[in-house]
Parts: sequence; structure tokens; C-alpha cells
Amino acid sequence: MRTTLLVLLAVTSSTAAPVPKGVKKRDDAALLVGTWKPTDKDSAWFRFAADGTLKTWHGDSDKPSGEMNWTWAIDPEPTPPRRVRLNRVPDSHNGYDCLYELDGDTLKLVFLLKKGMLPPEKVQAGPDLQLHQMTKSPPAK
Repeated sequence: MRTTLLVLLAVTSSTAAPVPKGVKKRDDAALLVGTWKPTDKDSAWFRFAADGTLKTWHGDSDKPSGEMNWTWAIDPEPTPPRRVRLNRVPDSHNGYDCLYELDGDTLKLVFLLKKGMLPPEKVQAGPDLQLHQMTKSPPAK
């Protein structure tokens, strides 16, 4: 009887607990929304909007000047590295597949510069890859 009880306790305690209803899975689209400041002078600023639009520009300011307009959509496949598609506006055929890595307020974004190229396994610079490293800029007050 005692052995049966111990086995029963071991089996019931090893099952996974359900995920509480208040806990949501990570939503990268919501986390990307905002202004991202480059961490090096050769990179661009990125402002992702919740409506799927994106503005990019170069310079030392968080106010767009000489900006380019894009649309963006995250690939729903969750396998790393994650992907996002950026399309220039108004020419949606002029776009890029990108890989990204999001860690809190740090974003690494790699443009795959050759159409149809096999993506690397990591988000990093390399041949035919353009790396942008950014930190999230606080919202304007």
C-alpha cells in the first residue's frame, strides 16, 4: 500500500502543470513596435508601427529625415532564427527577407541581400548579409 501511494505521488507530481490563463506567449510583433536606435554610426534607425508600416532613416536623430517607407510582416514559423519580410513602399516587389533576434531592448536585424539565398543559422554579418544592431529608443515625451 505504501509503495503504491509513493508511485502514485511520483506519477502525479511529474505531470506538467497547465499554463495559467493570464500568461501569454511571446508576441514579437508587439515587441518590435517602436523606434529602434542604431548602436553603430553606419546603421539606420527603424520605426516599426503596429499597423505594419515601417520607416527607416540614417542620421543622429530620432526624427525622420530622408526616410524610406516599408511594410513589415513577421513569418509565423517560430523556428530560430525568426524571420520578417520588409517591402518597400510603393514598390512592394522591392523588398527583403530578414532574420532577426530580439532580446529585451536589443534587436539584431540581418537583411538577406541576394534573392532566394539560403539564410544562415545565426543572425550575424557575412557575405550578402547586412547586419543592423539597435536598441529600443524611449518614446518621445
